[in-house]
Amino acid sequence: MSIEFLKSDFDKLSYLVNLLTSRATGLAADSREFELLRHELLSNNIVSPLLPQWLRQHRNLDTFWGFIKQKFPSYAERRTYLSEEFTPALDALEFGTPVAPPPSAVNLQNVVSSRPTNVARNKRKVFIVHGQDNGAKQEVSRFIEKLGLEAIILHEQASSGMTIIEKIEHYSNDADFALVLYTPCDLGRGVHESNIHPKNRARQNVVFEHGYFMAKLGRENVCALVKGNIETPNDISGVVYVNLDSLGAWKNEVVKELKACGYTVSNFP
Repeated sequence: MSIEFLKSDFDKLSYLVNLLTSRATGLAADSREFELLRHELLSNNIVSPLLPQWLRQHRNLDTFWGFIKQKFPSYAERRTYLSEEFTPALDALEFGTPVAPPPSAVNLQNVVSSRPTNVARNKRKVFIVHGQDNGAKQEVSRFIEKLGLEAIILHEQASSGMTIIEKIEHYSNDADFALVLYTPCDLGRGVHESNIHPKNRARQNVVFEHGYFMAKLGRENVCALVKGNIETPNDISGVVYVNLDSLGAWKNEVVKELKACGYTVSNFP
């Protein structure tokens, strides 16, 4: 993806944070893109005062890597730290109202906080992986929104010239938790199992993205919701699967997992 697609200050800063997050969590990131965006944002009189002080000290991703790997040992800690550090500036650009500055920012005495707490942006959003069952997708995503959180559904996000995998990499940085919907969208069996009735299976993208999010966020931060009698991958049998039942008992399990991940939920008993 070329940064020429980034038109607004919000898009530019969001992309810079994604580059930092990728580098901090062992993924590939283009240092040249980071350097160009960093220079532009630090030269922006509106955005620059809201940026963390340490960004001025690290001109490329290599020096940033030396900083972040010493500060936090785990990927999860690094992701949350970066989200908290850039949340004030991103909120100000997205919502139009300045918010409380990050702990490392300076000279921001005149910034007025419009929120009682500074909740990290990746603790506000949940990534939804789904197949072709639109009803299940809508039911789960609307429940997430009722909890006061935002559901990230890939096809609803702007492509901005990105490929599918680039979109997954980009938008997965916005959330610390993922819900994977195993719905009976395909049928499958072994090539030599001609006498066996095909089994219900999830779409291949669902299985792939399930593995991707387990690797990126950790198994404990990914919850698989299974609808009906459906085949699940046998090489990840240690993963907890929650029955997407019609009575809604799955909601209690999802809330429990979200809270364990550090999310604050509302409107739920």
